Amino acid sequence: MVFPRHGSSSRAVEWAAVLLLAAVVSLGCRGAGVAGSPGPDDRPQPEGRLQRRVYEHPAMGTLFTLTLYAADGAQADRAAAAAFRRVDQIEAVATDYRADSEARELPAASRGEWVPVSSELATVLGATARLFPKGLGAFDPTVGGLTRRWRRALRQHQWPVQEDWDAAFAGVGWPAAVQLRVTERGAWCRVEDPGMRFDFGGIAKGVAVDEALAALEAQGIQRALMDGGGDLCALDPPPGQPGWRVEVLPFGEKSSRRARFLLRRGAVATSGDVYQSGALDGAPLRGLSGRLPSRSAMQYGHVIDPRSGLPLPSPRAAVMTAASAAEADALATARLVLGPQKTEVEGLERGLFFGGLDQEPCVGERFPHDGATPVPSGPLAADPLRSVEPLQRLRDE
Repeated sequence: MVFPRHGSSSRAVEWAAVLLLAAVVSLGCRGAGVAGSPGPDDRPQPEGRLQRRVYEHPAMGTLFTLTLYAADGAQADRAAAAAFRRVDQIEAVATDYRADSEARELPAASRGEWVPVSSELATVLGATARLFPKGLGAFDPTVGGLTRRWRRALRQHQWPVQEDWDAAFAGVGWPAAVQLRVTERGAWCRVEDPGMRFDFGGIAKGVAVDEALAALEAQGIQRALMDGGGDLCALDPPPGQPGWRVEVLPFGEKSSRRARFLLRRGAVATSGDVYQSGALDGAPLRGLSGRLPSRSAMQYGHVIDPRSGLPLPSPRAAVMTAASAAEADALATARLVLGPQKTEVEGLERGLFFGGLDQEPCVGERFPHDGATPVPSGPLAADPLRSVEPLQRLRDE
């Protein structure tokens, strides 16, 4: 498989040929089950044998799936519970869908003054502060005022009012709008505009995946993979295997576009609009009318370019590889916005950009990250593990 790199039609990268493994984790492929369901691995095991167990947990508007290997079922259940508890803690503080979340209340509580923030929100804010410069302005959670209006516009199929849109865009800009200070005594944040609204949709899931895996390791689990609705991160691989085999479908299961990786202490994240796009009625926002060949072609996705304050034409998708899920998540969003633009930022050059269903993806000059080994395309091998092991859900407590 040969993909062109950014900014070049002649240079190319060929994916390395890697042995296809039996253990498969495919985005969008789910099973069902109940925690504690009997299965082959619930029988008494020889000393030292690790058990493979799979758990699912709804959060952040998607399904988090955790696959792990543990010495016994009780250890696996405790670790999974700790991991999903961490996911829920991150969601509770970072969501913009709840009026009482800490992220929603922070701008009005601060009003330009330093105020204390929880360790969970400080984790999200700190990850944003670290990754914002790498995104070249194409990843910016202060765009929340625009995304809230754009979600409504897509639901109603009606363009927003230009004056209202301009007023919301005036508050976008992470470095000037938000400052974070972390010391041994705690974390404080200052938000200049009390009316500003955060949208951590481009990083919160990645942070949650990283935090969940840290919780697993604290419980003694070293072999695990978590999928947070398209944001994946792996610890050590299954016993005797070189990595977790993952298939990414940036345009959904009906499309032939896909990317396959072996993950080992690495992450992969996707950003795209295949399920969140639409055409709108009325006069488009200023600056969009000349971008597409005709009004009938005005199909737009859910992501806003924070640099211009304009929605992106659809379809498009990005796949990013990185050391952590948070970095992969944030930079996948940035690459989706930047498109095939060549950059000098190493992190941004570790991904793929899909400009449309009929276009070959552009490949970053440093693709992929060391923790993600590309696998060539071809028919998926059978997965004997899935045929004999039921998926297990963690009971609500």
